[in-house]
Amino acid sequence: MKKKLVSVLLSAAMCITLLAGCGGNTDTDQTASNDTADTQQEQQAAADTQTDSKDAADTASGEKIKLQFWNVFTGSDGDILREIVDNYNKTNTDNIEIQMDIMPNDQLQQKLPAAIATGTAPDFVLFGVENIAPYVSNDSLEDISDFWDVTGVDKSNILENVLELSHVDGKLYGTPMQYNVSYLYWNKDLFKEAGLDPEKAPATLDELAEYAVKLTNPEKNQFGLALPTSVTYMQFLWANGGDANDPATNTNLLDSEENLKTLEWLQDLTVNKKVSPSSITGPEADTMLQAGQIAMYMSGPWQINGLREQGINFGIAPCVAGSAGAFSPAGGCSYVIPKGTEESHKQAAYKFMQYWLTDDVLKEWSQRNGFPVWSKTLMEDPEIQSDEVLSAISKATEIGRSYNLGYSLASQIDNDVMIPLFEKVMTGAAAPEDALKEASAAMDSVLAQ
Repeated sequence: MKKKLVSVLLSAAMCITLLAGCGGNTDTDQTASNDTADTQQEQQAAADTQTDSKDAADTASGEKIKLQFWNVFTGSDGDILREIVDNYNKTNTDNIEIQMDIMPNDQLQQKLPAAIATGTAPDFVLFGVENIAPYVSNDSLEDISDFWDVTGVDKSNILENVLELSHVDGKLYGTPMQYNVSYLYWNKDLFKEAGLDPEKAPATLDELAEYAVKLTNPEKNQFGLALPTSVTYMQFLWANGGDANDPATNTNLLDSEENLKTLEWLQDLTVNKKVSPSSITGPEADTMLQAGQIAMYMSGPWQINGLREQGINFGIAPCVAGSAGAFSPAGGCSYVIPKGTEESHKQAAYKFMQYWLTDDVLKEWSQRNGFPVWSKTLMEDPEIQSDEVLSAISKATEIGRSYNLGYSLASQIDNDVMIPLFEKVMTGAAAPEDALKEASAAMDSVLAQ
């Protein structure tokens, strides 16, 4: 049972922050008479008491605890998730039934804030880790820091960089469901044709550039490295010790010698050496990769099944290193519990989260979807280690790094600063030094808000 959130300001804030074009109606509560408000509060209190009593009676009588579960897995991964949930419903001995509702992310982000504000939210939700901090800032998620003690799950068995993405200000607000970074895919057959070792991916920025030139063949419409536009390539900036901004201090870090060096390297590759199709989109790059026209490409684990279906002989490696090391932007999904979820339902949701974090379930998810494992014991599993693809991407998760995850200005920084910066450099629309200074000024404007 959900407790009604009565803060009008909270509801309005959530709409402004999380719902595009949402118009919160606050006039009704502001103009209602005190008598009416008192009556409504008394009625709500009575309803809450009655529902609490029913929940207690249902539990005592052995009736199932039915949990409403929303998620955004609308593809084939949603079918696999439903199978795992169905199996839990059949096998759990805690008298719990999970009722799953799948919807597109945009729809969920429209429905969820209002549902939390009105006490009609689901018992738990699965969404991207980038959403956690904004919901926490609106007091919309339950603090579940007691999860480890209550369930006995060993959090030390989970990679620290994976756990980090579910925390805000040192408190746990979600349990990991899946995790991913960007990987370097390479076409082994094209490597062999170019005289390169098909079993060895480039490990450094310099090697990446060298290989990309050797693998580019305009006569075959073949390119050494696909670099789509509308993408922020933080892995390149980080590799040379650069960065975009520091969310903790709201500081602009763009205008640096490290970033300039990287952007000059990138423009030389794309404009002078033409190793990538010009102004290519992500979907176009995906298609060319699966058609055998792209020799190297940085993308997530969702490429794996498509490449297998097309019969591409491919390998996967971590993103390449620069003078400061190798890094990759991290992403993933977590299970979260909306604020106001009734305690017995919260504890029941813990039971399913505990089930998900078993190696058996995590292994099934990784093997069927091609996503990396991040349980330390599972990383030592012989079947995982013997699977060339899963072993490679699981190893690559160790270099995952948060890029503005949960930062309120994240999307504006990408859209107004970083994507235009990379596009101007990669298309030759501006010299790297000029593009960097322009982007730095734009970053200052965004951070001043």
